[in-house]
Amino acid sequence: MEEKTILRISLVIAMIGIILLLFITETIEIKSYKIKDLTKKDIDKDVKIKGTITRVTETPGLFIFNIQDETGELTALLFKDEGINITENMQVEIQGTIQEYKDDIEIIVDQIISVN
Repeated sequence: MEEKTILRISLVIAMIGIILLLFITETIEIKSYKIKDLTKKDIDKDVKIKGTITRVTETPGLFIFNIQDETGELTALLFKDEGINITENMQVEIQGTIQEYKDDIEIIVDQIISVN
């Protein structure tokens, strides 16, 4: 085969692969959890939690807040981004990764949505 033909075939296959990866990542659903069900076994797992913000501390680079559902309470960290404003008693759904800090679990928030 000519080099041009091989190059064209490679480009087509690469584009199909990229489109397939984009489709797969859009269809993967993160599992919802209740706070009481989260343990240290879930560290580095992506989770979704719905609850109420009960306490907010704002630092120059992030928000540290507690989120509470009917089963418990958990500390969450959200790195600041323009347009994000969170307040106490706000009903939210958060997605993020479970981490351990000082022998407790917390969630590093990737996405937050107000559900008021």
